[in-house]
Amino acid sequence: MVRNIVVAYDGSRSSQVAVEQGIALAEATGGRLYLATVVTVSDDELGGAVVEAEPDIADMALGAPPPEDREAEHDEEREDDRPLDLDEIHHRCQELHLACEDERLFGRHPGVRLLRRSWTAELLVVGRGDAGRSGAVGRNVVFLLSGLVAPTLVCAPQYVELRSVLVPYKLSVAGGRALSFAGGLCELLNAELSVLVCEPRRVTANEAAEAVERQLRAYHIERSVEVSPHPPHEVVHSGATEREASLIVIPGAHRRYYLFPWQRNETLWRALEVPGAAVLAYP
Repeated sequence: MVRNIVVAYDGSRSSQVAVEQGIALAEATGGRLYLATVVTVSDDELGGAVVEAEPDIADMALGAPPPEDREAEHDEEREDDRPLDLDEIHHRCQELHLACEDERLFGRHPGVRLLRRSWTAELLVVGRGDAGRSGAVGRNVVFLLSGLVAPTLVCAPQYVELRSVLVPYKLSVAGGRALSFAGGLCELLNAELSVLVCEPRRVTANEAAEAVERQLRAYHIERSVEVSPHPPHEVVHSGATEREASLIVIPGAHRRYYLFPWQRNETLWRALEVPGAAVLAYP
């Protein structure tokens, strides 16, 4: 199902959580891990023969991202909090019989370079970065989610075992694709799936719930389907909290229903505020 897992790693604590989450997913799915470390270089260096002579399409399409965010932790680290280096991560993967490769990516901004790398990934796993406050994410993560092209898992502040998955669902192509992804993932992880159909019209809600049940018959999982008359962004936080969801899958997370570019997908950003939960943004 997920054979190509790219994990963004820069040695920070949040990226260490991403590595742990990526290893657990690769172990469950039989996927291959790619540890992507971005090396930032200047425009002069990019113009040379070292890397990327061609224009960066992501940079041209999305405009200049925020200033570089190293995602470094500012508080002093104790010795036992020292993050694993790449050799130690490879050794751990060998013990688990996981295929693992490391990649050095070069670009002006980590967010742009990771976004471009995600074009060929089946799943991108990132930490929250140096968010500064609970429920927030770093600037590189904001940039990645704003230009989403591949399923992107934003880890919780700490590693969580993915045992309960919530999908706020509306009857649509994007909703169906995300639901299939969630169903397959739950089957591999032996996790419970909760689907919250968000539809104010009773007839449409019943049709959506029936469609969900038909689609999930293909998966051998424990599941529940409930209907809410409220839109997804209003119920995702309370729904995840009540069900103690460890993972929230947001369908159509690349779509932004607004006029101004600085506004965001409200459902996705409400989900990121749920404490102790990872969020999978599904395009």
